[in-house]
Amino acid sequence: MPSYRSIFVAVGLVFLSAGAASADCLSYGIDFQNGGQYFINKALAQNFTSVSQFEGCSAGYSDVLLVDPTGEEYVCTDIPVTPDDVSQLSTCPIFKSQMFSGEWKLLLLGNNGPKNASFAYERDLFLTVGEQITSTITSTVTWNVTTTPIITTTLPSTVTVVNTAQNNQTITSPSATARRTITPPAVTSTLTKFFTRTRQSFTKSLKVVTETKTASCTIPPRPKYPDPKATFIPTKPKFAAYTSLIAVQAQGADTPTDPVEVRRRMREARLRRGMEVPERLLEHQLGKRSPDSPTVFVNADTVVNTTITYTAPARTTTEYELTTLTSTTTLPPKTVFSGRQTITVTAPTPTKTRTALAYTTITKIATLYKTFTFTTTITPTASVSACKHRGGHFPGH
Repeated sequence: MPSYRSIFVAVGLVFLSAGAASADCLSYGIDFQNGGQYFINKALAQNFTSVSQFEGCSAGYSDVLLVDPTGEEYVCTDIPVTPDDVSQLSTCPIFKSQMFSGEWKLLLLGNNGPKNASFAYERDLFLTVGEQITSTITSTVTWNVTTTPIITTTLPSTVTVVNTAQNNQTITSPSATARRTITPPAVTSTLTKFFTRTRQSFTKSLKVVTETKTASCTIPPRPKYPDPKATFIPTKPKFAAYTSLIAVQAQGADTPTDPVEVRRRMREARLRRGMEVPERLLEHQLGKRSPDSPTVFVNADTVVNTTITYTAPARTTTEYELTTLTSTTTLPPKTVFSGRQTITVTAPTPTKTRTALAYTTITKIATLYKTFTFTTTITPTASVSACKHRGGHFPGH
């Protein structure tokens, strides 16, 4: 009677040869790809799902198994392996709100039809589970205003004011006719010069327009390489038929069983793939690849106005600077002639001229017009479901 060891080796050899033949039946991850890091929104009471594609398979279905970092196993819905390159959605019996951060695994196990070799593939994932952050984006409208400084130069101008003084001295001249000259008080006239100053003023007219667009579904490209062979041995009785196949694959891969060593090797694998990123870049990396977005961006209701002032070349204006020069002229003495008749003569009225400057300021108003468009993105529920089945996601979902 053969020993247990010989039976195990014999079965292992059968699966080993089957594993070689199963290379033609390949699986690919679409939304969750081997070695990737992803964000899971724990606020969602939705089942965890994964999308896969198959290539080169004959017939049948693939069983899907989700394994959490503690080794707990979740049997997900099985998916068909044909036709080629068609996305197939599997739903797992765990809500996203029940998940936690760490190293997760997805196993795809199938018999590839009754006449073909079985296959067992595995995707190693690092899931960051947390609450989604809402970030508010405040839009800014920039106004460009150009001002022209004014340089004022003065032009000296002299205004001469002549005052006429009365002469109270009287000269008596012997004559038959007496004549008296009377000079009226001086009359002052004012000459006003008008100048116009122009001042520039700006008003702002902002028109806010809201438009609506439909969000687009982002589907990650299929990875270049298929899923690697599974090394994790499930404990569920449903998968007992694959135990020997996976054991042989694990021996060939020299896979450690120590959890610390497993995590170390997974980190090294991500580094080789360029997947390991610093914490400050992790959110950007997760947001770029995740079915769930770690951050949702919303627009603020108001628009911030920013004014940028540019200074144009200065403009020079000239203004008069008045200097008053006053001179006094004394009238000749009064001449009185003695005689039969006195004649009174009124001299011309003396005049004084003063110059005054008057300025008028004109405000020239220029209106700046701008239109700012708020874009509101809508995501129909039916579109979200269809996108999810294809392995894609919408921004913010």
